[in-house]
Amino acid sequence: MARTDSIPSVGAADHTEGRHYLAGPRAALAIAGQMVAERRRSLIGYSIGMAALMALMVAVYPSIRDTGEELDAYAESLPEAFRDAFGLAADSIASPAGYLMSQLYSNMFPIILLVLGIALAAWVIAGSEAEGTLEMLLANPVTRVWAAVGRVIGMWVLVALVTVAGTLILALTSPLVGLDEGLPWWGLWSAGVATYALVMLQASLGFAVGAASGSRGMAIAAATVFVVLGFAAQLVGSAAESLSWLRDASPWYWLLNSNPLTEAPGLLNTWIPLAIALVLTAVGIAWFDRRDLTA
Repeated sequence: MARTDSIPSVGAADHTEGRHYLAGPRAALAIAGQMVAERRRSLIGYSIGMAALMALMVAVYPSIRDTGEELDAYAESLPEAFRDAFGLAADSIASPAGYLMSQLYSNMFPIILLVLGIALAAWVIAGSEAEGTLEMLLANPVTRVWAAVGRVIGMWVLVALVTVAGTLILALTSPLVGLDEGLPWWGLWSAGVATYALVMLQASLGFAVGAASGSRGMAIAAATVFVVLGFAAQLVGSAAESLSWLRDASPWYWLLNSNPLTEAPGLLNTWIPLAIALVLTAVGIAWFDRRDLTA
C-alpha cells in the first residue's frame, strides 16, 4: 500500500501565524493511526513471529524442567557476571520464573522488540526525511511538533501491540505445561511491561538522534551502540566489584536484577526507563523543530 502522508480530516482547527492548522492533538492521533494502518502487514508478521517464539518456549519447557538439576549445576559453574547477565542468578532454570527470565526476557523477547523499535525510531523522522515523505506530511496543515508527536505515538503503539501479542500467546499456552506455576496471574504481563520499557528507552535514543541529525544511519548506530554498551556494562560491572557502578547504570540490569514475573512494575525496571524515554523523545522533537530539513 502506497503511503500518501496526507492527514485525514480531524475536525477543529487552530490558526497560527496565518496558517490554518489542524488541531494539534487530533492531527497527531490521525498521523499515528495512519502510520499503524500502513504498517499492518509488518505488524502481523512480527506478531506471528512472536507467537511462534512463545509457542517454542512453551514446547521446550518440559524437557528443561526434567533436566533441571544438571542445568542448574552447569549454571553454577558459570562466572557470576554471566549468571547475572542472562537471568540465571535468582531462580533455578527448571522453575517457570528462572526459565522465562534466562531463556526469554534476557534475550529473545527484548531482541525482537528492539529490532522493531529501533527500525521504527530511525524511520519516523530521519528515514522519512530521506525518502521525501516527511516533506509531504509537513505540507499538510500541521506543525512539526505535532507531526513528530504523531509519528512517535505510532511507534510506541506498534511496539506495544507486538509486546501484547507475544505476552497474550504466552499467557494462554503456558498453563498447558505448568509454565505458570508459582507466578501470579499478572506476572507475565508485568514482565512484558518491564521489557517494553527497556525497549522503548533504547528506541527513544535512536529517535532523538535521528530527529536531531536527519540521519537514519546515525539513529540506528546510536541505538545499537546504546544496547550493546548497556549489556556490556552489566557484564563488566558484575565481574569487577570496583566497576559495579557500570552494572547499576545499565538498563539491562534494571530489568534482569528485578523480579518482574512476581512483582508489579517497579520504579527501576519500568517507570525510570519510561521517564528517560519520554525525556529523550522531547529532546529529539525540540531539535527537529529547530533544524533545517535536508533537501
